[in-house]
Amino acid sequence: MMQLSGEQTHAAMAGLGGTLSWARVERPLGPQPLPDWVKGAEVNWHDEYSNSPSVRLLVRGDVREWPGKVFAKEGNRFIARHEDGRAEQYSHDGVIEWTKINFWKGVDGSVHRSPRYDVSLWPTTYGYEPGDWVPVDAWATPKQGGFGGSTIWVTLIDGREVALRGPWHVGAPEGYAGVSYCDRSVQFGSRAGLFITQDLLVRILARFQAHLELARVDYGYAKGIEVMKPEWDAPKAVMMARERRAAA
Repeated sequence: MMQLSGEQTHAAMAGLGGTLSWARVERPLGPQPLPDWVKGAEVNWHDEYSNSPSVRLLVRGDVREWPGKVFAKEGNRFIARHEDGRAEQYSHDGVIEWTKINFWKGVDGSVHRSPRYDVSLWPTTYGYEPGDWVPVDAWATPKQGGFGGSTIWVTLIDGREVALRGPWHVGAPEGYAGVSYCDRSVQFGSRAGLFITQDLLVRILARFQAHLELARVDYGYAKGIEVMKPEWDAPKAVMMARERRAAA
């Protein structure tokens, strides 16, 4: 079954009614402790759309990777948490089984999860080593349709390496917010899929977007922290509803 992330649900529910409650967030004053990988924050207001404003962090390094990262299985979610406030997660409701899945066997006889890339092989094999897929025993979930059916490998707390086959991107865990990020140390370093605690998000915005007010919103189907423009006295959804009523 297809699952929607929090931002997808909010876009899909736009204009369908429902209740919204919100309250201003008291921003911390003065310098706030932040992880050293945080270098800035930008806001996309999505002015032409009903989407809530989103935040992109400017960072150093691939912040979805850290030493010793392991995932805990919490219901249908697989979540890796870092003590500095980061998290990565996927959702899959299939049972983990010891089964055969395809690995790539190169012409040198070595076996890997996927073909290795070698630029010297371009363009005959698009840079990927030649070889064939072969069945190998591994811990894996059944195939589902998330991420286009792609396989994402995770290491569980118990040490098992598990192939999540077609996991889903879903809304933020309780107390977290979803953000995109741009690794400024490399070219084409923009990525999504990072979650940070709401407390860390507030501290980041207090540092890098100190002129903006923040709101804690509850749509009934999703909760989170939202940024408000200086001329707004309420979150974007409330401002848009006022505009629709005025135009009616």
